[in-house]
Amino acid sequence: MHTSHLFPTPPNPAYQITVLFDEIVLGDVNRATQQTNSLGGKGQNFAVATKQFLGTADHVLLLQILGGPTGDQIQALEDQQGFSYQTVRSQLPTRTCTTCLDARSGEMTEMVGVSGTIDAAVEVEYAQAAIDILQNDPPRAMALCGTFPPGLCGETMARIILQRRPDTLIFVDAVKDIQPVLATRCIDILKVNSTEVLSILSSLDMQYQAKRPADVDLAQAAVTLGRHFNIGVVAVTDGPETAYLADIRKNDCWAFQLPDLLAQRTELVDKANAHYGQLLLNPLGAGDTCSAVMLNLLLDGNDIVECFAQGLAAASASCLVPMPNCVFEKSAMQKIRNQINIAKL
Repeated sequence: MHTSHLFPTPPNPAYQITVLFDEIVLGDVNRATQQTNSLGGKGQNFAVATKQFLGTADHVLLLQILGGPTGDQIQALEDQQGFSYQTVRSQLPTRTCTTCLDARSGEMTEMVGVSGTIDAAVEVEYAQAAIDILQNDPPRAMALCGTFPPGLCGETMARIILQRRPDTLIFVDAVKDIQPVLATRCIDILKVNSTEVLSILSSLDMQYQAKRPADVDLAQAAVTLGRHFNIGVVAVTDGPETAYLADIRKNDCWAFQLPDLLAQRTELVDKANAHYGQLLLNPLGAGDTCSAVMLNLLLDGNDIVECFAQGLAAASASCLVPMPNCVFEKSAMQKIRNQINIAKL
């Protein structure tokens, strides 16, 4: 028995390659100056951020679908990190994601590989494995992280969630084909970004179609979504812009104004300890870092507002570390937290 603190179900992991260039010139041969190979995908990022925050991998049990040489490489990296996992094998190779960082421009480009369609037998095995864990070794929280690969449908994930024990908290950070999951009306926390919340709402209400985050009241959007699906808490991030938290059951909503990382990055990160000698911003995995820190603090009994604020601070701090994903300095996290302004709406 492995009674886990957190049970991430990353349906679509990735082998992550991050490469740093002095300058990227389109149409030319570009040679990297630094490269890291690491875990990728939202669920694996969630696990890495949890270990980074807690200092241990003991509280995580991953359930994942892996295949091919890249799947083997992912599992080897998880062994190095000390994660516990249960793997459903697929004949398809697990996707590769490549992040290109341009030191001169400060820009990040993410290239996501193809996720093949898993067969029906893999979907059945994955669902049964998840249900067995939820029923026989119930975790304190299940975190559904990331896009479902082709062949793994939202209805299957909804059926899994409905088998959880009453004391297992359900945390969702996903958007594609998520309506069946939300329709279970048993989601405790939904954490999405501003584009994702509009994507979900546009399927429910025509007024949100073709809208951009700047066009709508994101706080009201969070409340509307939460009430429609009876979600306990809806958290909405918007990159460096104001984030929002709606506690539907308490009928409360807060706004979180973040500090300007670009303006303060030299103060937030000690140059002597700057990773790879660069002070770049890489937002990849920041949302997953926010989710992990937020949920871990919540399970420790902290107030949900402070949990989200700390999650946002950790996410911002992770942007200051170009590679690998979801690594952050706790000193930078604390400095950023001290500058987040929270207002009740």
